[in-house]
Amino acid sequence: MDFLAGDGEMASLIRNTDWSEHSFGPSEEWPQSLRSALAICLNSAFPTAIYWGSELRLLYNDAWAPIPGPRHPTALGAPAKEVWSDIWSIIEPQFSEVIRSGKGLFLQDHMLPMQRYGFEEETYWSYSFTPLRGEQGNIVGVWNTGSETTDNVIQRRNAEFLLKLNEALRSAGSAQEGLRIAVERLGVHLSAAGVRLAIPGKPGAGFDVAQSWAAPQARLPDASSPPWISAAAEAELRHGKTLFLTRRDPELDPQCRAYLEARRISNAIFVPWITGGRLEQALLLHWTRPRAYSALDVSLVERVLDIVMGWVSREKTLAREAVMAQEIDHRARNMLAILRSTARLIRADTVAEFREKLDERITSLSRTHGLLSRKKWGDVRLREVVDEEFSPYGADIHDRVTLDGPCVPLDPNDAQMIAMLVHELTTNAMKHGALRTTEGTLRLRWVLGTEGVLSLHWDENFPGESAPEMVSQGGGFGTQLLTRIAQDHFGGRIERTIGPGHLRYEITLPRGAWSAQAAEPQPESGDPGAVRERRAVMIVEDEPIIAMDLVGMMEHAGYAIFGQFASVAAGLSGTAESLPDLVLLDENLGGEKSTPLLDHLLAKGVPVVIISGYDGEVRTGVPRLSKPISEAELLSTIETL
Repeated sequence: MDFLAGDGEMASLIRNTDWSEHSFGPSEEWPQSLRSALAICLNSAFPTAIYWGSELRLLYNDAWAPIPGPRHPTALGAPAKEVWSDIWSIIEPQFSEVIRSGKGLFLQDHMLPMQRYGFEEETYWSYSFTPLRGEQGNIVGVWNTGSETTDNVIQRRNAEFLLKLNEALRSAGSAQEGLRIAVERLGVHLSAAGVRLAIPGKPGAGFDVAQSWAAPQARLPDASSPPWISAAAEAELRHGKTLFLTRRDPELDPQCRAYLEARRISNAIFVPWITGGRLEQALLLHWTRPRAYSALDVSLVERVLDIVMGWVSREKTLAREAVMAQEIDHRARNMLAILRSTARLIRADTVAEFREKLDERITSLSRTHGLLSRKKWGDVRLREVVDEEFSPYGADIHDRVTLDGPCVPLDPNDAQMIAMLVHELTTNAMKHGALRTTEGTLRLRWVLGTEGVLSLHWDENFPGESAPEMVSQGGGFGTQLLTRIAQDHFGGRIERTIGPGHLRYEITLPRGAWSAQAAEPQPESGDPGAVRERRAVMIVEDEPIIAMDLVGMMEHAGYAIFGQFASVAAGLSGTAESLPDLVLLDENLGGEKSTPLLDHLLAKGVPVVIISGYDGEVRTGVPRLSKPISEAELLSTIETL
């Protein structure tokens, strides 16, 4: 039987099969037409089958054997109606037409809903049916060649889906709307019962749903409701592995099976979105009908997830950029206001002296800003701030300066205030105090009390019985700044004592990141009656230099100062029992919006002028001035209230 020669699986199987009881009869009695066709079939590398006889019984080669799936090898010699009972209603008319007409048939990317594995599959095929004629010239069978094109069809379909999805997303007004569109369209495209974009919570606690879609009439319980998937499955998901859950899987762990059964779903896919090695979100798809997993479908889900998360990321980036631009503008305006106030408050007899003092204070501000920037505006220690202020003087004073104290944390605003305080003391010591000579010494010691009060002890010692050059209690810029910082920002006090051979400052600072004590307001005047004789202005500003400048402007214009406050809490406390006639209010106080204080004051009928480096909300009847401001601009605005 040369027509069955060869070492292929099907040639061997056909040779070893006893055909004597089969309708074909013994193979050595098969007609020449069948032998010739089968010899060609078995030696072809292309999937080929022969449907022979009135029942169209099957003979096929090795390349065709995988097509019927688990129906192979029992499909060998079986009638086509039995082998293809799931699609017989589709292919039977095709066989009939080929046999009736005697003409071949070719179909490309034809959908055949096979059920080879116990559930309906969406499969596509390009195949041909060609009539086979026997020795008498009549049609005795059908020659079949073809191959599955499911992947090609799905790939084209998915590409078209992505094009249309991108078009729809371009018309979306927000990331949230884009998420809704993507989730809904993906669910419809994949015939899912439900799709959810979920945010992971604590391990084992399920996920919170950020966006969801359910097919019409589909009733799916919440994705995060018990029971949840197993700890092992969740761990794989958190490590970036896509999960495939199917109730048909005999090895599916019991908890994952319970998850599917509780939701009345047959299949589920969990696709993770990992950022920086951490699970940020996951796309969950559920099906109520059994479904075969396609690598192309999973790839599509991953692509859609990539698109929508990229959309969300871009929107967050734009939002961050807008906030950053606003913050940069605010800081620039604030810095200009600080520099302007610094220049206005400096007292000097000559231009050269004025220039020197201005340069020193700008340099100090720059050093502090550099320190905060290196520390990413957090995790700053008092010792670091002090070291930064002494750094310009190098080894010249190193042996004559002693620094001693515990580790004290500072928030950025407090760090800037203490830097200015230490700068003024250090500059005075270098120019007029103990460090102006090679024999003088300085000791700075700080102590954190049990009640959260930070105490700074500044002790300058002079050679012999000499005294410092500045012996007055004058009101120059440096002295004013020290007082403002200690009193108005930190709610404390500063005391100076001068004696033979020494100069000491005792500074107490109750309020700061180191203290849990409540902030208390520090009124500018201790005589409320005196304040009421003139129109009293409340100044709420967290930058001491700007606050000092505002105080100077108001006093110069004949106003009394109700008090200076550097936080919302201090402002609310300071107006609990009495009210000012007018308030100058910074919109941002140490990173906190002053809106609660503004609402409180407006409710009490107190006129407010907002002074800010931000372009914020405009309120009816509340004038708004942008930093830096001039005295004329401020007074002109106040006169209208």
